[in-house]
Amino acid sequence: MRVPESLVPLLEYGIVEDVVRPLMSGKEAQVYIVVSGGQYAVAKVYKEAQNRSFRQRAEYTEGRKVRNSRDQRAMDKRSKHGRAQDEAAWRSTEVDMIHRLHAAGVRVPTPRHFVEGVLIMDLILDEEGQPAPRLADLHFTPERAQIMFDLLLREVVRMLCAGVVHGDLSDFNVLVDSGGPVIIDFPQSVDTARNSSARKLLIRDVDNLHRFLQQYVPHARRLPYAEEMWELFQNNAITPDTRLTGRYRPAERRVDTKLVMDLIQDANYDERKRRDSLGLRGGPPAQGQRPPPPQQQRPPRAQAPGQPHGSPHAQRPAQAQGQPQGQRPAQGPGQGQGQPQHRQHGPRPHPPHQPHQSHPRDGGPRPQHPPQQGAPSQGGGQSHGRRPPPAHANGGNGGNGQNRGNGGGNGNPRDERRPPVEVIVRRPPSPRS
Repeated sequence: MRVPESLVPLLEYGIVEDVVRPLMSGKEAQVYIVVSGGQYAVAKVYKEAQNRSFRQRAEYTEGRKVRNSRDQRAMDKRSKHGRAQDEAAWRSTEVDMIHRLHAAGVRVPTPRHFVEGVLIMDLILDEEGQPAPRLADLHFTPERAQIMFDLLLREVVRMLCAGVVHGDLSDFNVLVDSGGPVIIDFPQSVDTARNSSARKLLIRDVDNLHRFLQQYVPHARRLPYAEEMWELFQNNAITPDTRLTGRYRPAERRVDTKLVMDLIQDANYDERKRRDSLGLRGGPPAQGQRPPPPQQQRPPRAQAPGQPHGSPHAQRPAQAQGQPQGQRPAQGPGQGQGQPQHRQHGPRPHPPHQPHQSHPRDGGPRPQHPPQQGAPSQGGGQSHGRRPPPAHANGGNGGNGQNRGNGGGNGNPRDERRPPVEVIVRRPPSPRS
């Protein structure tokens, strides 16, 4: 047969001596029967990411880390180098899990080599010396199906004791040899200490095994074996020889959210004190003390004696009785002139209509404004009010003539007569004929 391109390096290295035939093809890899070390073995060649049909891969890769920090950052950013490293980590996960489960006594194939992304394992044989069939390809009696279901539950318990959940366990991923079931395919398996979906995946695996049992025992009742396993695992009370009873009662206690929030505040308080002692910035918002509760408000500041009315530090006046909410309170004469006022929300009342007043540029009289507090009268001293207008070139003939011309004004240099600006206009040269 034609040698696959992925197995050519292994033939050159001498790891694989011959390629016999393809064995099976799955949704994530192609398996071949090869000769390695003078014995029959299987070579698992993984498919490329775009050619696999495995869905929701992110749910299985949660918590997986690599030793190289540069590769881990590239994987988090999903760069080209990161995707290549992620693909390599997906393939190497099966090798790590098989070694881990084989040491824990779980019935899995014995790994031999892992070179150039190709996994070489022992070939599982049946009683006649042929490649072992899958569990889904066999037919069982109800009694034999119940025995096979119990054996698979025992293997799941041993896997959980090793901290591994298969994640895709079904009768298609189980081979049957002369000694019983052998579990295969572990690229999607998860670590119970790093993946938050481990419990959900465990329940789904056990449900798939229960569906296999119902094919031969239709009236088999589903028992909460997975929930019982997980509770024993969390309480550190599960062992490889644990016998499951199928009895499980979920906790009915209510969650004390106040206790959880108190623990979070205590942790923030301790972290703030630690960072303050080291002179570091950031961290929780508390600064050396516990933050006040949200409902606590700042008391209003009382007005000091002798403070002028209308000051920004003064307390707001109480709302007048019968006045609509959202409108400004009425101001007395001389109140709020020259002082900043607090803006209130709500509809703003329209000012009373005033007759149109002409502007000094139009030749009319300049409108008179009331003097501001602390400002001197016009024509004497320095003015802190409105900025004086620029002087006219005609010597102050227009307007009221108080701060214009050469004689009046407050001595500001801007009031002096400005020299005329000479404008030179250059014409473009005429085109030559």
